[in-house]
Amino acid sequence: MAKVSFTDEDDALLAELGVEVEVKNTGSRTPREERIIAGFEDIEWFYEQLGRAPAHGEDRDIFERLYAVRLDKIRASEECRAVLADKDKHGLLTGEPTAVVSDLDNLDDDVLLSELGVLDTGENDITKLTYITIPRRNQSC
Repeated sequence: MAKVSFTDEDDALLAELGVEVEVKNTGSRTPREERIIAGFEDIEWFYEQLGRAPAHGEDRDIFERLYAVRLDKIRASEECRAVLADKDKHGLLTGEPTAVVSDLDNLDDDVLLSELGVLDTGENDITKLTYITIPRRNQSC
């Protein structure tokens, strides 16, 4: 199909009709830049959903591992950092996300249990029998 071009006659006709023509910007980004931006938007979505940057590890979800590798490659590439400089609202490119992530692996067991509200308060002690009567032994034996 032939590409239709806009001529001066078309412009004059539209001016007589009072129609203003807006020229749409077809995009100044290359397909590579668009892919870089789209990939980084996926990483930002992950960060917004979970509140942390994607991490490596066998115990992680496959998508999180993919995002972690992608983020590492973006951080290593000067071109990618230049394209995404104005789009990094969470500080992911610097390697220092704006949100603080608590490291649960370094917590003491007692601190972790108190955070979860599972500490033994004495009220729910399993060795304390409150509603069970203990039969008395027969003294006649």
